[in-house]
Amino acid sequence: MRASTLHKLPGAHAEGIWCAAWIPGTSQLLTGSVDEQVKLWDVTGNDPPSTPAHTFAGYSLGAVSLSVDATGQFAACNALDSIVRVWDPAAAESKFNIEALPTESWGVAFGPVSADAVRIAVAGGSKEVVTVYRAGAEDPAPEATLSLPAVDGGTKRERFVLAVAFSPDFRLVAASAMDGTVAIWDAASGQLLHSLKGHHRPVRTLAFTPDGKLLLTGSDDSHANLYDTHSGGLVDSFSGHESWVLSVAVHPGGATFATSSSDAKVRLWDLSTRACVQTLGEHTDQVWALAFSGDGTRLASAGDDKLLTIYSIA
Repeated sequence: MRASTLHKLPGAHAEGIWCAAWIPGTSQLLTGSVDEQVKLWDVTGNDPPSTPAHTFAGYSLGAVSLSVDATGQFAACNALDSIVRVWDPAAAESKFNIEALPTESWGVAFGPVSADAVRIAVAGGSKEVVTVYRAGAEDPAPEATLSLPAVDGGTKRERFVLAVAFSPDFRLVAASAMDGTVAIWDAASGQLLHSLKGHHRPVRTLAFTPDGKLLLTGSDDSHANLYDTHSGGLVDSFSGHESWVLSVAVHPGGATFATSSSDAKVRLWDLSTRACVQTLGEHTDQVWALAFSGDGTRLASAGDDKLLTIYSIA
């Protein structure tokens, strides 16, 4: 599998771009920035979009995390003001907000969406928890609280929760923290299943493989680790980046994954051979965001250089 540059959008935002997410079943991409905006881009066809299809403003202090549910009906953005805003991306219509105050929050991830309820996991920052909210006819309210496993000598600053993800079948929830902690819970019962070993520096990103059997993590230790979600064991550790690994993304086909780093590089890896198969150097600064489209034909990358790059995957 190889990537070739399809579109480069310099100045896609006025400030650094920290998050990106595709809307399932479409060629539309959301990007979030420190400029306090989320933009919707239509990248249908081979012509680059000259302007965003829509701009959502008001993400005070900056947009740091984006998630779109599996149906494409809901999008969520977590901003540094600790408010998670949820909206209908097709109608550009606000649905509800989740206020994670009094402490800051960072990551956000959609759980299952049913006819009567939406579930969203929010990384609770210095609370050392992941809170799963349920929103339906009533205002959003906490449904479950998943606490990080105890660590001797841990402090609140070290235990800041950075990232959260649901497995594709929604059976598992994973989260990672500033001290290198990575944990997996049973989503239904809230039981802690595994505390994963291997990182000792901040783990800013994680992603499940499509079958949910493996979890990929990226850390400030310059490594991406691969874990078995059943046993909790470390399967492999990938090195190659010269600085922090800021984002990981798994191809929908499950055979390839991508990593991005503070070294301004994007790398593609083969999961079966465990080898780096391509290094992409379009960026000139930290690359915070990576996202594969649902059909696997596109990869988006974005970062502090304000550049949004779309690659064709073949």
